[in-house]
Amino acid sequence: MKLILILSFVIVPFIISAEGYKIKIKVKGLNPGDSLLLGHRFSDKIFADDTTLTDKAGFGTFKGDDLLDGGIYVVLIPSKKNVYFEFLLDKNSQEFTLETDTSDFLKYMKVSGSELNKRFYEFQNKWVKLQEKAMDLSEKSKKLKEGSDSIKIIQKEFEKLDTERMNLLKSTYEANKTTMLGVVSYAMTPVDVPEITLPDGTAKKDSLERLYRYVYNKDHYFDHFDFADDRILRTPLLESRLKEFFSKVVLMDPDSLTKEAFKLCDRSKAQKDVFRFVTVYLTNYFETSNIMGMDRIFVNLSERYYLTGDAWWADSTLTEKIRKRVGELKPTLIGNIAPDLRMETMDKRIVTLHQTNADYTVLVFYEPSCGHCKKAIPKLWEWYQTARTKKIEVFAVYTQVDEKEWKEFVDKYGFDWINVWDPYGFSNFRKFYDVSTTPQIFILDKNKKIVAKKLGVEQLDQVIEHHRKFFK
Repeated sequence: MKLILILSFVIVPFIISAEGYKIKIKVKGLNPGDSLLLGHRFSDKIFADDTTLTDKAGFGTFKGDDLLDGGIYVVLIPSKKNVYFEFLLDKNSQEFTLETDTSDFLKYMKVSGSELNKRFYEFQNKWVKLQEKAMDLSEKSKKLKEGSDSIKIIQKEFEKLDTERMNLLKSTYEANKTTMLGVVSYAMTPVDVPEITLPDGTAKKDSLERLYRYVYNKDHYFDHFDFADDRILRTPLLESRLKEFFSKVVLMDPDSLTKEAFKLCDRSKAQKDVFRFVTVYLTNYFETSNIMGMDRIFVNLSERYYLTGDAWWADSTLTEKIRKRVGELKPTLIGNIAPDLRMETMDKRIVTLHQTNADYTVLVFYEPSCGHCKKAIPKLWEWYQTARTKKIEVFAVYTQVDEKEWKEFVDKYGFDWINVWDPYGFSNFRKFYDVSTTPQIFILDKNKKIVAKKLGVEQLDQVIEHHRKFFK
């Protein structure tokens, strides 16, 4: 069972003021007494801050004694199937009026008393128009043949549009640097990789240029995020950028991923809540990843931040849970030498995993009554008929203590691979191999180093052949 670190962020206003906030909302299409809900974004979620009802004039007023934290806020309309529109708040000037229409919030928006939101809606309208142009060009390109002159024209239009979008983001940021609109527009601005000039005749010039662009983009991917400014947490922008960075930008290599994760967590220490968010997000991200080998990054992050006391939000209970999970995962991280197993065969001989003589050893844990095992183990046996001729052996561990059940299952299929069990638990295999469910399949090389783990039978050939090719 995976450990998922769940953290409830309680947002406490940092600024106490007699002014407080007073935000009047009027939405055409609502009836007197309709409810409105004020909430703020926190990453990809929305948290409620206040509620109100519309009066006879159609206005709903959100009012509080304390200023709200800066961020992206939303007005939700429950009677309209929870549709909503967004606006911005900074930690000042929180008394203003927004009037709009349910038929098109953005088009009919009128702002009184907030220069920040006047500029925000101006920016949004311009951005939407550019997005509509992009969609129109995309639809036109689908109807054209690849390589045609018309396609080339469309591509130039796309380039022009990209320039317009970049200019809009840059100009918006320059005019609103210290405001929430500056935070949003700057974070939306992609990395602008400068051109590199290589000497004529440079060998592999194209490859060097691609490498340069990759490294520059990676190293500057978060340049437009101020990790000392907690306002970025009350947007979805930081989480989406983190997700994109670790799924599409950084090489899927545990060492590279760990290095980049450490850099971001350390950088985020500029503000304690940003540090908490980044560290919790990345620890969860790698611990729950379905990609093989990502548990190493979870272990690395846990040992660097949680188990050193650096994670100030983690109480003793959470810390001990993480310590336990790290202990369960560490023995079988990919690249480690597999823990040896001393086990008993059906004819009462003692054999060990490390004495298995093969280029590759497939270590499998199973129980006959397991529904998945009933399908997977016979498939593994079928695969083994060919694999055994390629210096591959199977070390099959029966995880239960019912000898009759085990022998009947082995006899039914005629398994003649290495059949073993440990009825007295001397080998401690459950602890060393984190065997909480079955079947579980590991691939070990001839030195008993873990090549892959928790695989399906259908993946064995591909993984082994790949390893043979690159690690002869």
